[in-house]
Amino acid sequence: MRLFVALDLPADVRETLALMRGSMPGVQWVPAENHHITLRFIGEITDRHRLEEIDLTLSRLAWQPFEISLAQADIREGLTADSLMIGVERTRQLDALQSQVESALRRAGCPPAKRRFQPAITLGHFFPNQRADAIKWVQRHNLFRSKPISVEHVTLFESMRSQGEHVYVPREEYAWQPDMPLIPEEE
Repeated sequence: MRLFVALDLPADVRETLALMRGSMPGVQWVPAENHHITLRFIGEITDRHRLEEIDLTLSRLAWQPFEISLAQADIREGLTADSLMIGVERTRQLDALQSQVESALRRAGCPPAKRRFQPAITLGHFFPNQRADAIKWVQRHNLFRSKPISVEHVTLFESMRSQGEHVYVPREEYAWQPDMPLIPEEE
């Protein structure tokens, strides 16, 4: 199983982001149902015991609900293709939740994250020779801002290939638990 932990998006936010699709030719657009904010990519897990450890440690996450907003379009350069992105405004609460997820997964035996946390939503992929068009796309959508989105759960997703496309299947949802004491942040 190829797994990652993310914030799932409400349907209305996905619909709003989907309206940006098709506004640049030649882009491989990400299906709206796959829009999410990755907190931590885990990778391939084949050991059932490790999967149970991941589930247990994620079930112990504790945080107070908070809000985030999506804002600004951007480009992220990749090795073979670049991506059109919508940014996520960084908050202390978002960074603390991501840090807690990272610590929990390390306790479950996962290796440290390979990339620094950069919250964003990937809308589509394009070839580097399309950067001039991508810059125009960013300029058209750079003032985008979503309504506040409440963060009350994190989701463990499995990434599967289906007919050549990635399909992200939610495997487990971990909701904030008001009766559970907050776990102090580890340093």
